[in-house]
Amino acid sequence: MTQERTFDPLQPQLLEGEVLRVEEMARLCCVTTEWLQARIEQEVVHAVHRDGAYYLSSATVIRVQQVAKIEQTYDADPQLAALVADLVEEVQHLRQQLKR
Repeated sequence: MTQERTFDPLQPQLLEGEVLRVEEMARLCCVTTEWLQARIEQEVVHAVHRDGAYYLSSATVIRVQQVAKIEQTYDADPQLAALVADLVEEVQHLRQQLKR
């Protein structure tokens, strides 16, 4: 059973597997480039370093948005926000398995 996605003109449409530079990801997630680079260096967000720049997968958009929201809402440390984001992802994965 596949989940049908609806088109929302206000939400950016990304292709699975697309790679974004830090500046593009920061703009897309409404965070500063400095904030995002700090989270990459703290290993809260995974990125690939190539040719002197960081690149992130389009799948990382949701994680960056979750971490930023958790940090802002609860005044959380980046590592704690990452842990909460990991738990949310795991719960979603387990729920999908239950539906199958």
